[in-house]
Amino acid sequence: MNTEYLKTLFTQRKQTRYKFCKLTGFSSGALTDIMNKKVKDPRNSTIVKIAKALELSNDEFAELCGYRKDDEDVQNLYNFQVKR
Repeated sequence: MNTEYLKTLFTQRKQTRYKFCKLTGFSSGALTDIMNKKVKDPRNSTIVKIAKALELSNDEFAELCGYRKDDEDVQNLYNFQVKR
């Protein structure tokens, strides 16, 4: 998970840790562990909770998961989905 991007989203959206923890059900300690990369590979359900709490778009969700918008694999997947 791209924690630097997560920190950027927090700043851009003026999200407080308190409100975020309330929305996700995470403890403050769990959020700290995620933000400080102590959780190396968070569960998919954790990432989805984060995305829902921050109301992320598909592109933002992909970037949070570690994919860049200009990543060739992401573009190929997008093009495949659009053609179907």
